Amino acid sequence: MLQRDACQGIWVPLTTPFAAGQLHIAAFAPMAGWLLERGVSGFLALGTTGEAPHCTDDESVSVVEAVVRAAQGRVPVFAGSGRPSTDAAVEWAQRMANAGADAVLALTPNAYRAHMDHSALVRHFVTLADASPVPVFVYHMPEMSGVELAASTLVELLAHPNIWGFKDSSPAGGPLAAVLAQAPACGFVGSGARVVEALDAGACGGILAVAHVAPEACVALLAAWRAGDRDVAAAWQQRLRGLTAAWQGWGIAGVKYAAARRGLPAGVPRAPLAECPPEVKTRIDAALAGLSM
Repeated sequence: MLQRDACQGIWVPLTTPFAAGQLHIAAFAPMAGWLLERGVSGFLALGTTGEAPHCTDDESVSVVEAVVRAAQGRVPVFAGSGRPSTDAAVEWAQRMANAGADAVLALTPNAYRAHMDHSALVRHFVTLADASPVPVFVYHMPEMSGVELAASTLVELLAHPNIWGFKDSSPAGGPLAAVLAQAPACGFVGSGARVVEALDAGACGGILAVAHVAPEACVALLAAWRAGDRDVAAAWQQRLRGLTAAWQGWGIAGVKYAAARRGLPAGVPRAPLAECPPEVKTRIDAALAGLSM
């Protein structure tokens, strides 16, 4: 059973590997093993980086089962759980729990985003949390969802005993600092360019696409920050910022290319996403070289 004190540190939102457009389940074990050797603290399956919208329901279950097998109980596994209706979100949380997920990271509903006000979001997440057999974490990803969560909404949701925390992937601003100033919770940052800032505000760690590619740098950043060596942490942050800037506009394709450059079987994006162009690959290569890992 998941313990709250396990919800911290550097987590990886795993890419979903595809080969010739087909799900490549066998790739999860070597990816997970490589990342665990480098000190990561948890995995997210079917996140944004994991191309969750590109997986069928059956594929999604297979992905979570594969990640759980690969983790072998060494670290927790969260499952992405974004469904447009409350009933579907409840059903999906049950399926993810049955697949072995320790918790679900539920994206804000957004199909009718103009109507996703405070009351609608509270109804949705409270109903989900009441029914979910595993803890719920709220996923704030405004670039994908178009929904901006107010800090006051998150604070109210975190009063529910089965809503343990949240992930804030805002590229700037965002509710993380304001929420953690008002409510004790497991607040993860989702932007690799803002880790030190988030830790200063009380974040428990990060669920970071950049950690898929540079786990050593992310783990070193966190260790330095925890040791009070903020200048060292800031230096690692600057290097990570250079890598995230290198794939700007090509996030999933860039992460997969960079992971492949480090020897991981990350595959390529699934259509209609395309691989990143040569000039982006050149930038990523230069940024990887500058990390000095």
